[in-house]
Amino acid sequence: VKGLMGPGVDPHLYKASAGDVETLSRADIILYNGLHLEGKMSEVFEQMQKRGIRTVAVTDGIDRGVLISPPEFGGNYDPHVWFDVSLWMEVVEDVRDSLVEADPENADAYRANAEAYLAELKELDEYVEAKAAQVPENNRVLITAHDAFNYFGRAYGFQVKGLQGIST
Repeated sequence: VKGLMGPGVDPHLYKASAGDVETLSRADIILYNGLHLEGKMSEVFEQMQKRGIRTVAVTDGIDRGVLISPPEFGGNYDPHVWFDVSLWMEVVEDVRDSLVEADPENADAYRANAEAYLAELKELDEYVEAKAAQVPENNRVLITAHDAFNYFGRAYGFQVKGLQGIST
């Protein structure tokens, strides 16, 4: 597994280097968030797909009816789905299935790892719900610089105020 974007890198603005494109061209499978999170990388993923490299937007399996599409996103969906743990659990299942399809010889390992991770995520979801319930409803306001916590707010009952809107 090779990650291209390290800590502190803004995926919305990231631009692939020549070395990144070379790394991607040797990949067996490319997993990425999707929903335009990676912005400028979309063209690179399309080129990799044309070269026969399997690319998977891991959010493609989420029912579009549950995604948030704020007016300020210009008709696009909010890509920050991992802030609702239950939605991220759906992503884990899609990643598992993509890996099993790409590498059936190791299907048992992918299934076991996904099952273990899903159990951790279920515990996390329950933990966040319990902690959120300790905050009085009228005090559940999250003020943040980047408007990326809408899924968190919806899932756990918080009003979210992004000071800079969708600007990163």
